[in-house]
Amino acid sequence: MVYKNNKPVVCGFLYSTNSKLALLEYIVSNPKYREDDRQYAIEFLITNIEEFSKSIGVKALFSIGRNNSLMKKHKKLGWYVDEKPSYEIIKRI
Repeated sequence: MVYKNNKPVVCGFLYSTNSKLALLEYIVSNPKYREDDRQYAIEFLITNIEEFSKSIGVKALFSIGRNNSLMKKHKKLGWYVDEKPSYEIIKRI
């Protein structure tokens, strides 16, 4: 989570596995936070999650995205963003 002046700006969740792969998901930002550095805070969060992941031995991060702005940020930070949409596959049992 990234804070500024004790206010939450953005957070995300890192799910680790028993492999060298981790899942970065649910990046959400505070809708009430509208300062100019909001976009920087999102990039800061992703970059720091990458650094932390490396420090614990993760070799690849995976994420699912629909938000165009967030996908552009990932791409800017060197992530591969598939140009073809993918679909979640769910079965209720």
